[in-house]
Order: sequence, then C-alpha cells, then structure tokens
Amino acid sequence: MPQLRFGLALGGGGARGFAHLGILQRLEEIGIRPDIITGASMGALVAATYIKSGTAALALQELNSLIESEAFKKLGMHLINVTGRGGESFWHQVSSAIQDRIIINLAHSKPGLVREDRMAEVMELIITEDIWSQADQMLGIVATDLYSGEDVYFTEGPLLPAVTASMAIPGFLPPVQHDGRTLVDGGVSQQVPIRLARKMGADFVLAVDVGQDVRPIAPMDNAMAIASQSENIRSCHYRDMLNREADVLLLPEMPGVHWSAYDQRDTFIELGIQAFDTQQVTLEKAWYQTKHPLLGRLKGLF
Repeated sequence: MPQLRFGLALGGGGARGFAHLGILQRLEEIGIRPDIITGASMGALVAATYIKSGTAALALQELNSLIESEAFKKLGMHLINVTGRGGESFWHQVSSAIQDRIIINLAHSKPGLVREDRMAEVMELIITEDIWSQADQMLGIVATDLYSGEDVYFTEGPLLPAVTASMAIPGFLPPVQHDGRTLVDGGVSQQVPIRLARKMGADFVLAVDVGQDVRPIAPMDNAMAIASQSENIRSCHYRDMLNREADVLLLPEMPGVHWSAYDQRDTFIELGIQAFDTQQVTLEKAWYQTKHPLLGRLKGLF
C-alpha cells in the first residue's frame, strides 16, 4: 500500500502569517513532517522559506532578518494600516487625513502603492534559490490571474516570480507579469490553498487560515471603511466554503489585528501554537484514521 501524503495548506494574512511558524514548530515536536506544503500570499513566503531552511526555527530566523532589513522598512507598511494611527489631538487627525488623501491620489495613478523595484529588492533577500522540494517535501504556490480570475499553480520553475505574484496584494503591491499573465495575490481566489494541496497528491490536508475574520478592524464611520467591510464579508463567506474541503482546519484567534502589524509577529507565533494545541487531539485522530481506516473505526467503537 502506498504511503499516504500529509498536506499542509498555509493561507494568506500578512504579518498574521507568522502564526504558521508556530504550527510548523508544533508539527515538528509531534513528529509530523508534511509531505506537501502549499501557500498563498504570506503563506507562500513562509512555505518557501521553510522548504529551503528545513526547520521552523531556521525559517523564523530568515524571516525575522527580512522584516528587520532596510529594504523591508522602505516598503512603508505603516501607510496601509488605517487603524490606530491617529491619536486624539487635532493635529494627529489632520495628519491622518492628509495621509489618506495622498494614498488615494497614488491609487488612481499607479498599479500599487509600493514601487515594483522596492518589492523586488525585498524578495531577492530571501528567495535566493529555486527550491521546490527538499528532503521529500514538495512546495506549491498559488497566485490569481487578474483577468480570468483563475487560480495559477506553481510547483516548479523560477521561484522568485511565483512567490512575488502570490504576495501581490491588490492595490498595495503591483501585479506580476509572468508567462503572458497578469498575476496578483493568491489569496484573492484561494485564501487557503487546500485545492492545490489535493492536486499535488495530498491524501490529508491540515489547513491554516490566518485571514481577517468577519469582525471589522476599523470604525464603520466612512465610505471606505463600509465598502471594505462589505467586501470582507463576501470574502469570508467564500473562504468558509473552501475551508470545508480541509480534513482539519486551524483558525488562530486574531480579532482586530491588521495584516501589516509585523511588529506583533512574536504574538502571532504564539497564537498559532495555541490554535494547534487546541486541535492537536483532533488532528492526530483524523490523521491516524486516514492512515488506518479500519483500525480507526474499530478504535472508535471501543
């Protein structure tokens, strides 16, 4: 009987994706080594770094160095976080209003708020080799075709454009032109790449969703916030439908945390660990029953 393959699908969520490292750490501790790891957006970067590094600890070390680099700081993540910027004084409010106007004006004239060369400088610091498999672990990455809306799967070839495309947050990072396609964030079409893991041969899929939940992270007192929250509701309904295709789903609790809060990455790792610990018994039981269906049913009876 062929050996069954354990798949791990890591979803997008910006800085919240550091929770994936806590989950990878826990999987190592209980002796489960995923055969297939798929990623969308930040999940793609974590997955690619983990495949290259071989351990959660080494992947974290590389990602921390990236976040602390001057190239990453130049991306200006603080500009996109619309919550908690203001303060109560009149001048804080005026400053926030001016900043919002600058962002709106840029959004009308550019494909992304961040320049393509700055994003390339960041990605080249960490994606230095085309490593799609290591020690019998396979990597898969999903991006989204901006014109057709199709999932675009990467399992071989140049790794840098694949990860960059998967992380191209619409409006913030520019689309990636690759093989005649215009590609954006994989999370647009497949927030958690469960289907890619299945396509790559996973018999069992543990999915990790670190996306924003349906609760708003900003006051609903302006048109942009209301439109954004409405789109978030639509996205959450679609995401929930896709998440049902996983064998086990982990949902780290992160209410009210914006995706750009990279200064909270240690907290996100701990939240990932907590989510894993809550579901560990369920996970081990489900994986055992997948590997040993008859024994699993008999064990359930007694």
